[in-house]
Amino acid sequence: MSCQHGVDVGAYLFGSLDLKERSAFERHLGDCDTCQAEMLRLAPLPGLLGRLSLEDVEKLDDLPVEPPQRSNNHRRVLVLCAAVLATLALAGGILFLRPSPAPTWAAQDQGTGVEASVSMVTRSWGTEMRFKLGNVKPGARCKVVVFSREGQREIGGWWGSDHAADEEIPGSTSFSLDRIDHLEVSDESGILVTLRP
Repeated sequence: MSCQHGVDVGAYLFGSLDLKERSAFERHLGDCDTCQAEMLRLAPLPGLLGRLSLEDVEKLDDLPVEPPQRSNNHRRVLVLCAAVLATLALAGGILFLRPSPAPTWAAQDQGTGVEASVSMVTRSWGTEMRFKLGNVKPGARCKVVVFSREGQREIGGWWGSDHAADEEIPGSTSFSLDRIDHLEVSDESGILVTLRP
């Protein structure tokens, strides 16, 4: 039996699905034996492909069409595996060269009812943030305060709450991702929601 989501397994393993697609696929995966089996079968691929350098892939074109007369059986198996892995990677749009998915933190404050998620990407200058917020009162002026593990804090952005529900709100901080302890989103009335890893 096959499943129309079978191709999503590879994209999921290589981190190529966006947040919405990943969430939908994870819900599907819980009920689909076919995709679960495919996931187990393909699970080693990202690690194996991660061992290949771009130079290794480029050298695949230089391989002779016919194997040498006296060859080491072990070498032949390795070359065949590398060729198969490279072909799979190229067929999938060279997925292993795409960046890994950004870490995402999410929370919902029980008192305010505000729900939030933030995806974060490490940059040379610090960390880029993309927020999604729900249940924020219209007309509010919001900000995010970023707290470091060392006790420092910075304002990571200001915005108005009159935005579409699916709109991403940008923010940034000079703190590297590994230094961020938590984020507080607030408006004039106080803290709306706190995000932690």
